[in-house]
Amino acid sequence: MKKTAIVYWLLPAKPERELFCTIIRIFCRELRAPNFEPHLTLFAGSRGRHAPAKILRQVRSRPIRLSAGNVAFSGKFTKTLYVRFKSTPALKKLAVDLARATNSRAKALRDPHVSLLYTRIPRAARREIAAVIKLPFRTVLFDSVAAVRLSLPVRTRADVDKWKIVAKKSLRR
Repeated sequence: MKKTAIVYWLLPAKPERELFCTIIRIFCRELRAPNFEPHLTLFAGSRGRHAPAKILRQVRSRPIRLSAGNVAFSGKFTKTLYVRFKSTPALKKLAVDLARATNSRAKALRDPHVSLLYTRIPRAARREIAAVIKLPFRTVLFDSVAAVRLSLPVRTRADVDKWKIVAKKSLRR
């Protein structure tokens, strides 16, 4: 059974955002995978009483720079192929602040990442693709936060196609 939720994303700044978008579009075209905004999921909550725009206005954070790790893969649809990031105190604080603003319990951020591909392909193909992707940067600046309305769980391209950004805030001053 599907549950509507508001999920809060941290969005990468240019030029890394543009590279992630290009990679995602290539997979979209070549593997018939869904196209989506590159993002790092901070917090998922149920649709609450407070408007997402109001929640985002309460965010007091500057842009966050994170160290990129390797390109990894899994059998989970929403983590088919992804870039791992090393967590920081600023990232953890932002996730906790968002949870607090929505009157929800904060969960620890496990395995912060930006997905590059959502689809079902054989494990060998996932491993081969992950092995050939070499990012031209070691860190990524994330400079905005978005609130996205979606249905959970996310298991198909149709689920991803229904995602809608309902509010967005720049972290630049």
